[in-house]
This record gives sequence, C-alpha cells and structure tokens, in this order.
Amino acid sequence: MTILVAGKTIPHVGALSELGRLALRFIDGGPQWFEWAAANPAAQYDFPDESALLSGVQQGLHASPLMLLPRLELMLSPVKLMTMSLADLGILDKAEHGGDSAVIAVQVKKILAAHGLLTRTDLASGKAFLAETGVDGSPLFQCLAMEDCLAIYGLLNLSVGQNAQNPALQKEAAAWGVRQARTPVEFVDYYKCFLHHAAKLGLLEGSAEQREAAADKVLETLLPLLFGALDCPQVDGLVAPAEVARAVGSWLTRGKQVGFARLSEGVQQIVQFTRFANETGNAAKIIINQYLSAAQSVAVAAPPQHGEMGQDGASCRYALSSGDQRAELQLGGNGIISLRRYQSRPGPSQPARATVTADQVGAESGGAS
Repeated sequence: MTILVAGKTIPHVGALSELGRLALRFIDGGPQWFEWAAANPAAQYDFPDESALLSGVQQGLHASPLMLLPRLELMLSPVKLMTMSLADLGILDKAEHGGDSAVIAVQVKKILAAHGLLTRTDLASGKAFLAETGVDGSPLFQCLAMEDCLAIYGLLNLSVGQNAQNPALQKEAAAWGVRQARTPVEFVDYYKCFLHHAAKLGLLEGSAEQREAAADKVLETLLPLLFGALDCPQVDGLVAPAEVARAVGSWLTRGKQVGFARLSEGVQQIVQFTRFANETGNAAKIIINQYLSAAQSVAVAAPPQHGEMGQDGASCRYALSSGDQRAELQLGGNGIISLRRYQSRPGPSQPARATVTADQVGAESGGAS
C-alpha cells in the first residue's frame, strides 16, 4: 500500500494531522476505506495535501463532492471542514456523533454562523421565500443546486430601502426576476436589481408599472454593453491563494480586466454599486468602464491573499482592500475568477466614486475561511 500526502507516506490514519484525522470521521466509510487502503498492497494513492485526500475519499466513495451530516442536517464539502479550528471541528464531531447537550447545541449554532454554514432548516426558509413571493411553481426552480439554494437564502436579508420588505414589492420583484432569468442565480441577480433600481429612483412608493418599466429599461441599456465585460481569468479548480493572485496578476499584466461571471451579475453590480440611474449609450458605457477600472486598480494594489471558502468546498471569495476602496473577487467551482463587487468608502469631504449602497446579504457568501 502507498498513500502519499504532499510526498509523504501515510501508513495509517494516525499519521494524518489531528485536524485531517478528525475530518475523515465525518465521511461515511472514510476511516474504513483508509484501513482497507493501508492493508491492500495494490492500493496506490497520491494527494497534494490532506484536503485533496478528503475530497478524493468523499467523491470516490459517494460520487459526490458534498457529504451529509445527518444529525446536524448539514450538507457540505469535507474540504470546508479543513478551514476550521481543531476546537470547532471537535464540537461538531461531538454533536454529529452523539452529543445532545444544550451547551453543545448552542456552540454548534455559533460555529455554523461563524463559518457561514446553512443547514436544511436554513435552506428550507429560502424555498419558503419562493413560495411566499408566488414563484415557487416556476419551472426555473425545478432543480436547485447548492449554489442556487445559498443564493436564494441570501435574499431573506436583502437590505435595499425602508419599504423593500413590503410583501407586494417582493412579489413584484420576484415575478419580474422570473420573467428575465434562465437560471436560479440569475433570478437572484434580477430580483436584487429590480429593488435596488426602484429604490435609487425613488420608485418604491410609485406604481408597479413605473417600477417594471424602469427595470426593463435597465436591461435594454446595460445588457448589450456588458458582453465585453465577461472575460475572466481561470485556474484549475480550487487552488491556493498564491495561485489565484498569480492568475489575476498575469491577466491584468496582459491588459485584460477581471470581468463578471454572468451578464445578470454585471447588471446587478452596475445598478447596485454605481451612480447608474437612467443613463444610456456612451454615458452608461462610461459608468461601466469606470466601475471596472476602479475594481482592477484595487486588484493591482492588493492582490488576493486570504480566501473565504464556500460551503461547497469548491468556491472561494477574496476580499481586497486598498485605502478607501474595497473589491471582492469570486473563484467559482469552475475555476473562473470574476468580480463580485467594488465599493469605495469616502471620507468626510470625499465624494463616493462608484458606490450607491452596500449589499448586506451576509449569508449569501455561503462559507467562511
């Protein structure tokens, strides 16, 4: 038998790090597979690190990157467990394998919140939101992936304006979003776009016809202008921050810009984070270019260093900061690195450059480092 991790032979489970050994316990059949591999002379496996080992064992045994923790009603990648402290992982281990005390329950709740992990109950509330807004029967939602569920859950805490939580407005935004979207995550983008734009134009108190006409005009204006803003660097799946930084740096050095992951997200960001209102033509194009250029300047001044891994164990977000400017890059599960947001925080006498309002959907990140 040969199991190599980072070039080092691992003859038995005890040779793994304490964190890796504990994380392996969460994979159904994981410890048993390791015992089998250790005793099988024909078995040969080579992993770059322990996270890759856990991912390989999970996918090899269950043909899925996500594992289910039945007692916690939590579905996540075992790679995400490797981002936790040993103490936090130990508490989750107690809870999943028999700990029923009230103290452990409180601790588990805090740990899940700190790492942005959503349970079945949390995700069910997102699906309930679709029902409450009257769009759950749309064929758009016939098959929801983890990414979709996390994004929809994020809408529960969307902060736009004082009246944006009005059920009638929510139904209106949802109905418009369903008409425009072709994927669940596009629905989330368009839902946010509808409410943010209506709030910016002071239309939350206006008529439904005014809001819909304004939203339609946004798409008519911005969609054709964003085709050239979809070019993004790409890496081979989930890689180390240094490799993400190298890919972004090389991309920018070639005179390219880190663009948007999809058209709908580009529309949402321009509406939410810039001064765009009713501009058209060249005026709208200038706003888009200024937003992208400002975001690239942050990426140059502050390359990605520390990522925030998603619950899926395949995506990661990088918060960048340079002076009063903030940007966030998204490494998707497909290895594409895209722009998720850019904002500036002006001083007392300094006008805002591109930001209109802050997105406070904290749970939307779907994970923590």
